[in-house]
Amino acid sequence: MAVTTKKTHTHKLPDLSADINKFLKHSNELGSYRMQEEILLDFTKKYPKHDIYEAVEIKAKLLNMFYSTGIQAIDVMVRNIMSIIDIDKILQEPKYNRGLIDAIAELKLKDDKKRNNYSFATKYCALHQPEKYPIYDSIVAAILTKLMKTDQLPPFKLKRKTSDPSTNTYMTQSEFETMLRNYDSFVKVYDIFMEDYGLKGKFSYRIVDWYLWGSYKNGNIETEIEKLTQLDRNKYVPYSQKKVEKTKNIN
Repeated sequence: MAVTTKKTHTHKLPDLSADINKFLKHSNELGSYRMQEEILLDFTKKYPKHDIYEAVEIKAKLLNMFYSTGIQAIDVMVRNIMSIIDIDKILQEPKYNRGLIDAIAELKLKDDKKRNNYSFATKYCALHQPEKYPIYDSIVAAILTKLMKTDQLPPFKLKRKTSDPSTNTYMTQSEFETMLRNYDSFVKVYDIFMEDYGLKGKFSYRIVDWYLWGSYKNGNIETEIEKLTQLDRNKYVPYSQKKVEKTKNIN
């Protein structure tokens, strides 16, 4: 679905730059999530290519476990990733590659069944090229959808009467959510969000990903994006740092 960037909004949207910087100062409060991120990035930096099965297997398994992508046939996924011709060359292209997302996402299972692991595919590509691939997940999709529904994501507007014709920017919630699952459209919407909220050219996709996702995982700080969207925190399992009191003395 084509996306136009013509703006029709009538009131000024907030610049979230300062809020992101404030959030980043508290990112250590995300505890295990931050550690998991560092483990994955360090391992991927050491083994960036796709010529060793075990290395790809570890990256896929850790990603699946740390970020709950729900893939059960992980070995099939690893073989699927490694079967992609020139995957390392594609990852080095100057911009994201929609075909690569689709190739990783579509997994053929037994009895010719197929499963679309779209979120995993975006996360796997972002793991290797965080500056080029924004991440799609349930939190980001919910944030963008809520902004659209509340007229805070111009030029998109919610169509409330089913009898009204749909356009590239005037649609039902279901149509918008479906559009986000097309990676070309998702990146365009993501770019529009970054432009609308003063983030374009200031922050990378990965920083904005971390801010959006982390806003609903960190229970210790309220961000501006939370105030704008007001999603149900409990649905996204807010993180709280775990502390254990030291009581054992072995002396």
